[in-house]
Amino acid sequence: ISALEEKRRAIFNSLNGVVYPILTLPPEITSRIFVHCLPHHGRVRPSLRCAPLVLTRICGKWRAVALSTGELW
Repeated sequence: ISALEEKRRAIFNSLNGVVYPILTLPPEITSRIFVHCLPHHGRVRPSLRCAPLVLTRICGKWRAVALSTGELW
């Protein structure tokens, strides 16, 4: 059962790369893209619909990258 679960997990991860190619980018590249999503005009009131908070709500990988990118906060 353990071997089957591992095989299933590997297939799932492989398919995610096909369906969502952006998830295959290295975290450093994703982080740079996120920084460019910030508003260009000074400080704005935090909103769940704007960067950086919206980036933490897309998927677990994006959440981890956004939270570890100090320039966003």
